[in-house]
Amino acid sequence: MNWKKKIPLFMMIAGIVSFIGAVLLLCLAVPRADATYKRVLEVIIASLMIILSLLIAYYLWVIRDAEPNFFLFDRAKKRNIPVENLTFAIVNEKMNFYLTMVCDSPEQLWQEDILERERVLGYRRVYRPLLAYKMLYDLADKKIAAYWELLLNAKEETIASLCSALEQAGEQEMVKAFRFLMDNYRDKPEKIKDFVEGNSRYIRGKMIGYVKKNIELFY
Repeated sequence: MNWKKKIPLFMMIAGIVSFIGAVLLLCLAVPRADATYKRVLEVIIASLMIILSLLIAYYLWVIRDAEPNFFLFDRAKKRNIPVENLTFAIVNEKMNFYLTMVCDSPEQLWQEDILERERVLGYRRVYRPLLAYKMLYDLADKKIAAYWELLLNAKEETIASLCSALEQAGEQEMVKAFRFLMDNYRDKPEKIKDFVEGNSRYIRGKMIGYVKKNIELFY
């Protein structure tokens, strides 16, 4: 059981029980007490109820979703989901939406070097490595010949930016291998395809891992 998720429920139950107890005490004990006792008891109970209400309100304010997170916000529930519930399907869907905001077509990604456009990369260029992963993942996932042609015909500057973006996420060996293939096997695209498709599962894992690691930057 995730106790953190249950805390608001427990606090609500505690508040209701406290309220009912206070009402019963006022209804049963107060009528039998003298005037002075009644006044003191009423003040004490009222004060405790106010304090309890303020504590509950403060707690709910603290745990609220201050603002929507790009990857965690659930539009149906109007709130952020827990980061542990984040899946690759959600990350990929959000990145598909992100692509519509930064480019008009897949061709633009490979022809206009979107990876160097600071204004679309977010705080600390946090989207840059993720966009590079996404570009490679879509090549392997969609398996569209026209996409592969975009890669094979990409300018050197675009490939350099892609490699640089992956290095920003800590990639080293993958970048070296990809760079070697692009420098030496553009005339034998099957080797490049095999490499990218063979690493599609790895790329999936790196995408969701990168998002979770940097989740606080996606607000």
